Amino acid sequence: MKMRLIIALHIILQLIVPLFSQQDQSMNMFRLAQAFEQQGDHERALQIYSDLYGKDSTNYVYFDAFRRTNVQLKKYDIAIRLSLHRLHSTPYDFTLQANIGSLYSMSGQEQSADSVWNAEISAAVKNQMCYRAVANEQVNQRLFDKAIGTYLRGRNEIGDHFLFANELGYLYSFMMDYTNTTREYLRMLRQNEQQYEFIQSRLALIIVRQDGLKSATAVVEEELNVKSTIPLLRLLIWLYMEGNRYTEAFSVAQTIESLVNSNGQEIFAFADRIFRENEFALAATAYQQSFKNSGNASFTPAAKYGYARCIEELSLRGQSVDVTNQSNTSSQESRTTFSDAINLFADLAKEFPFTSIGGNALFRIGWIRYKQLFDLDGALQIFDSVLTVSPAGTMVPIVLSSIGEILIAQNKLSESAVKYRTMNTSSYSNQEQRTMAQFRLGEIQFFRNDFDSALVLLKPLTENLKADESNDALLLQYFITENCLQFTDALKQFSRAELLARQFKVSEALKEFQSMIDLYPAAPLADETLLKIAEYSIQLKRYADALAAYQKLLENYTESIEKDKTQFKIGELYQYYLVDTQKAIAAYEAVLEKYPFSLFVDEARKRIRQLRGDSI
Repeated sequence: MKMRLIIALHIILQLIVPLFSQQDQSMNMFRLAQAFEQQGDHERALQIYSDLYGKDSTNYVYFDAFRRTNVQLKKYDIAIRLSLHRLHSTPYDFTLQANIGSLYSMSGQEQSADSVWNAEISAAVKNQMCYRAVANEQVNQRLFDKAIGTYLRGRNEIGDHFLFANELGYLYSFMMDYTNTTREYLRMLRQNEQQYEFIQSRLALIIVRQDGLKSATAVVEEELNVKSTIPLLRLLIWLYMEGNRYTEAFSVAQTIESLVNSNGQEIFAFADRIFRENEFALAATAYQQSFKNSGNASFTPAAKYGYARCIEELSLRGQSVDVTNQSNTSSQESRTTFSDAINLFADLAKEFPFTSIGGNALFRIGWIRYKQLFDLDGALQIFDSVLTVSPAGTMVPIVLSSIGEILIAQNKLSESAVKYRTMNTSSYSNQEQRTMAQFRLGEIQFFRNDFDSALVLLKPLTENLKADESNDALLLQYFITENCLQFTDALKQFSRAELLARQFKVSEALKEFQSMIDLYPAAPLADETLLKIAEYSIQLKRYADALAAYQKLLENYTESIEKDKTQFKIGELYQYYLVDTQKAIAAYEAVLEKYPFSLFVDEARKRIRQLRGDSI
């Protein structure tokens, strides 16, 4: 018995070992063929694939490789014969059938391709997978019209009007038929409102073009005339806002509010959105409506704060806002003032004491007094009160930073440094805020003309250039080291002039900078001085002086690394202050022509398109 078992095992091993050996050899040959194919040597790959397929024609991997290589060598007839032969053994392989049609198409036999595809669809008895397989092959052959026809045929024959909407939407967008693109995606929305975000993301790809936005908006409006739904209304708000049609978007938001009766929540959300678009007058109206309808809703404090912020921004721009007369329903124009904003923020601080809204309201009062009214002592008093608000927490760093700025403006550099050191060590400060505090400490040493101490403070920041302040630190470090050896007096005068500007003594600062150009025309800081002259001349509305400073830099300092920036600034001066569109365009074009590798190139090109009114 034992001897028989040994003999049987011996016979089995004699049979199996050659089999494994053959498999290993076939695998090695297949890998070699793949290597030839990847190198573009299709003829040698074809020879090996042909041998492997001849030995095992049932192996799909060998068949696919053999067929693929014939196609690469444009031996379509052989590929067709191979595919037809395999189809006999797999008659329900929709993908293979559809691919045979593609092979006919590639060989120029369009009628045969259509016949194969039509026969496959007819024989499949309304099978979705069949229509998809055929349409995919037609897309691969760039026969987009035929693919669309296949999907539409499948929809009609199967009788499901929602079928293939995603595929058709994509194909229509590829064909730039944005009307039908939108219709197909709205078909998906009707079927399942949970797909809203997906549909919005798809439409976002077409509305970057003006004709796409126009078509999508028209189709949504058309759909709403048939049946109004909340998702469609939200989609229309989005499209209106993309087209800067904010008033119409507001009207739609009011419609949603009336349908869902959210007690002002919908209008509040809309107000937040248009505030971010800098549409402050309309946002003010929306905020006002939202908290009038909200009662004591959780968002009411935020809505009131948003309204006050709008009044602040409108005051900054000297604009008006529609306000509703409390005694009747009439509407009137009212020009906003910073006093209006301060009163609103003060009311909020009283109504919501010891809350984040109250703290933020106090901060805005301080900011207005500092930046707009130049009431430095009043601003300091307000900022100090913010720090006593119990939930001030995350506000602490920005408040300390603002106090530090004011103390610099008051020439109290030591006290300012204390605030920035506190900010640097505060547990509420994040890394970016600590970096900013460290940079400000370095700046203070610069203002004191203690350049060595400034460099010591700036050095750690220049080793990590992720934060904006780190980049500023690197520039200041370079500025100091470049000038402090041979032009120490010039550097001291520059720091004195910049400190005067921080103290809102712009006219005095400008005189200092102008004298520096006469005293130190060869100093490395001369080009930066001219940029400062231009900057502060613009603040004083001396636009001709600003232009002269820019032109002097370009003409006299040909080696300056600031030339591209200066040319771009000339464009901005013409665009925003001198309001000369043609000269602005010419200045921006000079950036593209003279400084093609400048960081300002992309923005200059964008400004040119805007000024010309080019469509995106």
